[in-house]
Amino acid sequence: MSEHELTLAEGDEAERRGDLSAAIAAYRRLSTSDDRSAAAQGLFRLGRVAWRQGRLDDALELYERARASAIELGDDDLRAAIENGVGSVFCQRGIFTQARASFAVASELAVSAALRGRIQINSGALSLLMGDTEEARASYERAVEILDSINDEEGLTLALHNLALAHAEEQDWDAAESSFERCRSIAEKRGDKNVMAGVLLNQAELRCEAERYPEALERSEKSLALFGELQDESGRAAALRVQGEIYRKMHQLEEAEPRLKEAIRIAGRLQLLTLEAEAARELGMVKAGRGDVTSATKWLRRALARFSLMSADDQMHAIEEQLQALKPWRPSGEQKTVKKG
Repeated sequence: MSEHELTLAEGDEAERRGDLSAAIAAYRRLSTSDDRSAAAQGLFRLGRVAWRQGRLDDALELYERARASAIELGDDDLRAAIENGVGSVFCQRGIFTQARASFAVASELAVSAALRGRIQINSGALSLLMGDTEEARASYERAVEILDSINDEEGLTLALHNLALAHAEEQDWDAAESSFERCRSIAEKRGDKNVMAGVLLNQAELRCEAERYPEALERSEKSLALFGELQDESGRAAALRVQGEIYRKMHQLEEAEPRLKEAIRIAGRLQLLTLEAEAARELGMVKAGRGDVTSATKWLRRALARFSLMSADDQMHAIEEQLQALKPWRPSGEQKTVKKG
């Protein structure tokens, strides 16, 4: 292997085990190389790490530099990987039209089976966010088939993880748990902390839905700790949001509130519209549960504003109903507790 290939492998291995500082050091060495192809790979991977850390503006800037190099080099597979990354950033920010366009370009350019499988994963994630669960599941199933056929365990864990989410949306709990467990088993064998953290968090959500709150809280705590180790602020915010929901449903509102406020603070700073909207809605329900109608209205309206930016009609309608439920005056002086729609 050449020096550049060794450095690339070093960075990829560090990123896989969650040592992002070591990964960044290796990728930076590549990005300053006189070899234009190696430099482009380094820039792309630095963008990917920035995305993992929730530094979305940095990710887009690095992806743009890498894309310019890939176009000059005529490297379609690298450009497809970059477009896939750009689409993921837009998807996380709730800019779905641009995300779809990026994934479409990536699909046209991709050469390798491994990359085609990853693009299917991200296309499925976008479909799920837009409420098309059937199309999302189909994309994930295609990804599992592609990545399983080439024994790409890294990509396969991501496909299985997202397939489990689609099954959960369809309330096929057994299929969801089966996919999560297969995913977790592969991730543990590989030492992939990113995937392990995500699986634990989603298992927490499933157990919260099933009202198995102590188990849900245990998994969310483990997920939060892993995201902290990985310096993944967006992951931390997602885990805090889930913990806020668990504590709300356990009627421990004093525990829920600070977690949700921290999730909203991080999501706002990183411009994560979906996460900010979900956390604000949860906080609105916490405030309503504590009888603070003014604050409940404030946070529910903030959630409504964020969901409206994403044209999330179902979520908007549910929040409008919650806001209406806050209005009636009751002789007892107590306001109706808002239930999650």
